[in-house]
Amino acid sequence: MLKTKLTLAGLAVLLTASTATAQSHKYDFWEENYTVQALLGAVKYEDLKFTPPDATEATTVDISALPQFGGAWGTLPKGDRFQYGLECSFLMGIRFDSVNYLYAGGGGLYVSLSTSMWMFDIAGGPYANLFLDKGRKVRLYAGAGPLMTYADYRSESDFDDPAKPNESNNESVFGLGVYARAGVEFRVHRYGMLGLGARGTWSNVDFTEVGGSSELVGLAAFVSYTAGL
Repeated sequence: MLKTKLTLAGLAVLLTASTATAQSHKYDFWEENYTVQALLGAVKYEDLKFTPPDATEATTVDISALPQFGGAWGTLPKGDRFQYGLECSFLMGIRFDSVNYLYAGGGGLYVSLSTSMWMFDIAGGPYANLFLDKGRKVRLYAGAGPLMTYADYRSESDFDDPAKPNESNNESVFGLGVYARAGVEFRVHRYGMLGLGARGTWSNVDFTEVGGSSELVGLAAFVSYTAGL
């Protein structure tokens, strides 16, 4: 009888421990002195288009929309419901595209143009949080500061004319600018929040040598997950 009671007591202890473990999450025990945020979304740039110089008709390669992914790091915010701190973010965008067009001097022959755009930016500045409730379940946040952008545009031309060799071009640019972002997040763990955000950017990158624009103005939308708040 005693053995049965001890066995039942042991099972009860194991069940209680298992339940507590299943209900916990690693972000319920965040002990770092910083916050991290994962970002996944897309950016739309104003007039990020390229015009082939040898086209006989109005032809543009439009890569204004790019998927983006990246993250942000922030100091632990100071304050209670209204908080502030410093942040640093990085984002990468990638886009591949192709277009066929009649080229000058080709006698009605076409060229197949394949393009790729790789874009990376790093930014940082102050940020602020505002929790809308005493339980800190919902927060609004905003941040702004300087921005550095690096972009790489590549194109490969495949001509129908076998006597004309294929051509490739590459343009890498670097520019400085500013960013501003804001969003809303909802608590899903003790130290984890999920939400949506938007980010505006301006930078003076110059693509005019390959038929593009002289600056980048973009607006991005993201799904975000923040750990540490």
